[in-house]
Amino acid sequence: MAIDRMEIDDAGANPKRLAEAITKQLGDTPCAVPVRQIAADIDIYEIREEPLNGLAGCLIVPEDKSEGAIAVDGRMGEERKRYTIGHEIGHYVNPMHRASSPEGFKCSRKDMLTDNAKPGDRHAKMEVEANQFAAELLMPEAWVRRFLRPKVGLDIEHIFELAAMFEVSKEAAARRYLTFAGEPAAVVFSHDGKIRYVKKTDDFPRLSVWNGQPMPADCYSLTNNKGQGEITDVVESVGHQWLDTSRGLSLGEQTVSQAKGFRMTLLTVEFEQEEDEWEAPRFQR
Repeated sequence: MAIDRMEIDDAGANPKRLAEAITKQLGDTPCAVPVRQIAADIDIYEIREEPLNGLAGCLIVPEDKSEGAIAVDGRMGEERKRYTIGHEIGHYVNPMHRASSPEGFKCSRKDMLTDNAKPGDRHAKMEVEANQFAAELLMPEAWVRRFLRPKVGLDIEHIFELAAMFEVSKEAAARRYLTFAGEPAAVVFSHDGKIRYVKKTDDFPRLSVWNGQPMPADCYSLTNNKGQGEITDVVESVGHQWLDTSRGLSLGEQTVSQAKGFRMTLLTVEFEQEEDEWEAPRFQR
């Protein structure tokens, strides 16, 4: 089924609506979105894979965006290539996005993770919107909600299943998973025992560790005996290892070791109910 570009042009500049204008043309069966075919259908005439120093992807377009070409770093895995292509399509279809250089849009690996922008930072704002578009395009909200409906609780296994279903990286799937978690949660992405970054829901408590810092030395993520690729059970963790304050909270920790020293840790919290103060019974005389 060919994608009708006119329907996209009518969607305006909102990243979610732009992505929905495409995915609603794909039918109602959840699948790995054919991102390369979508690119071809909307006049992106080439997707080139080659080593890109310092960049994840590029979009080369004329000023009127009548056509375009994409280059992605060929050294990345297929899942990350798919996300990068989706990100560049996001720049292509958004009428408010304009390249900051004659060579077009140049997007770094850091840009692929940008989820907020300071007021007046036009570049960051465009990268945020391109990421919002890519997430919605590759993992449409309606399909993700349908997948999660029968799931009970929060579990890294759900993230892995989501990644496999939509052919995206586990990291991208984890970020999307948190969007629909429905309860306080955080995912810690680390490498060789050092925190790369943390993604959390708005209602998750303040952390005591952050980007670039070592993971807590005695945390379950570092002390468990599971092998690479084996997801641990959820265990009750020591709250102060991860949280600024853990009073009244029960902290759950689950983790999985990945290739080349990478690790994903899922943190969840439950708010403990305070017990009513006990009073001695009074007997009538």
